[in-house]
Amino acid sequence: MIKSKIAISTEKYYSCEVSKNLPVRISVIAVNGPEGLGFVEALDKKKETLDQFVELMKKSDQIIEFCITHKMPTMYWNKSKHKLDYPSIHDSILESGSMTILPIIIENGIQYHNILSPSADNFRKLLAYLKERFTDVNIRALSSKPTETLQDFLTDKQYETLMLAHRKGYYEIPRRCTLEEIGEELGIKRVACQERIRRAEQKIINYYVKDTLFSNYGIQ
Repeated sequence: MIKSKIAISTEKYYSCEVSKNLPVRISVIAVNGPEGLGFVEALDKKKETLDQFVELMKKSDQIIEFCITHKMPTMYWNKSKHKLDYPSIHDSILESGSMTILPIIIENGIQYHNILSPSADNFRKLLAYLKERFTDVNIRALSSKPTETLQDFLTDKQYETLMLAHRKGYYEIPRRCTLEEIGEELGIKRVACQERIRRAEQKIINYYVKDTLFSNYGIQ
């Protein structure tokens, strides 16, 4: 399984165009075919911005239904239904055999999708569809082990030491404890404590920074 975060923008796409022209953040929390439910936030905290958003959405040729279901001072809950002449971004993701983990966040003309793909082939197909159909596609994060936790790739002793160091404030600025203090609580010497922490840190860095997916899948 592959988890990715992809930023997608395209020309003449209603949600991208509206969010490009207004200081808003749109969160789509439910999707049913062409219908979407969610809310829009005014980043400038102005009700006038939300009213402008409603007006632009209702004027869009790609929107056939739009209504506000609940109003708050800086947020409107809304329901919309679109009609496109081509597959939507969400439909393109589904067509590749992948799926978006909701919510979809839209801001500054860009849709941000957290996506799960069951295999490398599905992920390649996903990128091919998105790049073929939409203007700009950027991978922001990529992992081949989306459900793995620290405990899955650290030893029990490394995990125990790292959690203790974090709890005692070793990673705060300035530090609130020393390696000697951590080692004393664990019953080990300072050098052993330092080595254990550095090995744990190395594994974490390798996991998040040196992921071979980019080279394996030919992603530029």
